[in-house]
Amino acid sequence: MNSELHAIHNYTHSKSRERLKLEIWGRKWNVVIRGVQGNPNHRELPKVTETFTRVFLKNTLNIPPERADNMLFTSVHRLPSSDEDRRSIMLRLSSLIDRDDILKAAIKLPLRSGYSVVPDLPPSLSVRRGELLKERRDLSPESRRKTKLVYLRDAPFFEACHQAFIDYNIYLQCA
Repeated sequence: MNSELHAIHNYTHSKSRERLKLEIWGRKWNVVIRGVQGNPNHRELPKVTETFTRVFLKNTLNIPPERADNMLFTSVHRLPSSDEDRRSIMLRLSSLIDRDDILKAAIKLPLRSGYSVVPDLPPSLSVRRGELLKERRDLSPESRRKTKLVYLRDAPFFEACHQAFIDYNIYLQCA
């Protein structure tokens, strides 16, 4: 009886991980952009949101105008939020190269700029990402500089890793 329960538990656990992997795969072309000004108290049409997004890419992320103008968006829309004039933007790109370029440029955003660009994650992983980032914020400034959030292919999908210097080489030690 216990072995059957254990087998059922393992089966449902593996199925939930597979479902989570599929959800991550379906969202991998998406990024969420927070802090971009919009039209307050007006319903913003997708074309207007696209314009705000391209201006953000050029002016705030410093992506060259010809590059930003040629990025193909599959979908761009505002997410529901209580802050009407700064609702987050969900951007779905046709190219993972474009997505990676946007995320790489977003790393250079100054702290407390009011903007952020993050990969779109399922809610459960988004919560876990927030927890890891909070743990990182609570570290000393020196430890914080040496700690990175590393994305993994399999569960737990990301973890905090610390840089270590061994024989003049940099290694990431993950917990």
